[in-house]
Amino acid sequence: MQTSATEHEPTFRAKRRFGVGTVLMCTVPFVAFGLGTWQVQRLRWKVNLIQEMEERMALRPIPLPRRINQDALPDYEYRKVSAKGHYRHDQEMLLGPRTRGDGQAGYFLITPLVRENGSTILVKRGWVALNKKDKSQRPDSLTDDLVEVEGLLRMSEMTNKFTPDNDIANNQWYWTDVDTMAKITGAEPLLIERVSYASPNTEYSFIDRGIPVGRSPVVEVRNSHLQYIITWYSLSAFTSIMLWRLLRKPVNRPMKVKRL
Repeated sequence: MQTSATEHEPTFRAKRRFGVGTVLMCTVPFVAFGLGTWQVQRLRWKVNLIQEMEERMALRPIPLPRRINQDALPDYEYRKVSAKGHYRHDQEMLLGPRTRGDGQAGYFLITPLVRENGSTILVKRGWVALNKKDKSQRPDSLTDDLVEVEGLLRMSEMTNKFTPDNDIANNQWYWTDVDTMAKITGAEPLLIERVSYASPNTEYSFIDRGIPVGRSPVVEVRNSHLQYIITWYSLSAFTSIMLWRLLRKPVNRPMKVKRL
């Protein structure tokens, strides 16, 4: 039996090949979608956190008790408290350099406060400009009178791998380490961040005189998770469209196959 010549003629069958780039692009929409979903969860957490902080800060200040239960402090963070005492300026600590809302650089002053009952706590008095870093440049800030401090209970700041170590020997603090600060000053591990109700004009006058300016009595927590959600979901949608168009593109280089 003779076979026709056409049965031995080669035919062409298209074959799609997936390179490393295509495989990586296939993962991008799913990874971006997952990150967007994670940011949704972070947004819910941040909104609840801000709401809880606002509720605590809206309460009236309570006098700091004579005896403090350290285990209960995390439940009272951002709660307004008041305390009376005298500052120990000789044990003052400099936190920074850090900027205010106007971008001006300076330092926060953290000073032990000896209370009327003899116990000592830490007070984050406020911010001073760089040129007022030295005590000799701000004599008005070195009051020896009995003061009443109103502020927020705060814990140690969270750090990451980029946060430098505090230079305790040179009194250079880059982050608030309440436990260490309390240990070297003989204070209780408790920090009050003083709030300021002064007008902007009064605060600028304080800055010129080197008097520490306390924090604003409002929540100062950044919430950028909505922007991240939009970014990640947009990236997921864009790369999904690009991937779909790539997979629909006709094969340009068919593979030659011989038929037996």
